[in-house]
Amino acid sequence: MKRLNLPLALDTLFAGICAFLLFFTAVRFYTKSVALALVFGICAMLLFGALAYVYISKKQNKNLLLSRDEKNKNLLALHLSLSSDVYIKRLFKNLWGSEAKISGQKIVAGDTANFFCFKMEPLTEDDVAKVIKYRFDGKKHIYCAKSSAGAAALAANFLIEITGIDGVYSALKENNLLPDKYVYEGPEKVGPLKKIKARFNRKLCAPLFWSGAGLLALSYFTFFPIYYIVSGSLLLILSAAALVVGQR
Repeated sequence: MKRLNLPLALDTLFAGICAFLLFFTAVRFYTKSVALALVFGICAMLLFGALAYVYISKKQNKNLLLSRDEKNKNLLALHLSLSSDVYIKRLFKNLWGSEAKISGQKIVAGDTANFFCFKMEPLTEDDVAKVIKYRFDGKKHIYCAKSSAGAAALAANFLIEITGIDGVYSALKENNLLPDKYVYEGPEKVGPLKKIKARFNRKLCAPLFWSGAGLLALSYFTFFPIYYIVSGSLLLILSAAALVVGQR
């Protein structure tokens, strides 16, 4: 059974209520017909609610995929930094196949000597210097979690290619070689209540909504309703925009 996406449902409902208040108030003011205003208000609520649902859900799915990949990259970088040299060389040998040969601290694949420097800190110039000292007639390639600017510049001067965790993650993922279990899985998952609380931490949304709704309500009792309708409508639009556009 698919779990209810409560934040998405509430955001959709919120957008629909904003649309209903806007159209109901405007149509009632110009036509003096409550029934017609109800029809337009309900139709607007359904239409804009549906549009908000499609937009927010697509944005949520996209952000979810991106955040999941980023999380896995960070876990992989930490996993490789905490793994033994033997494990790392065996992993990359499986990636490149039987033609790759382990030779000391490197793996030779074709005309390229591949070195590995996975650690908690970025690749340094000293790390690159150690690779430069290795005598090898072909190309040299360093695989690491990340590198410093100085290390990248030094490697480029000696025609040494560097691949960071983005490239490593992509290569392992394409060949189904990502670890089934990481050495460190990260902190405990945040509970649903904390997730909902964090999601509703949008300070502009509620004040704008209640201010706009209050102004629209006042339009029913004043001799100059057009000012309250326009002002309240603008505040409701800004409130809905803060909700929808401000999705994370």
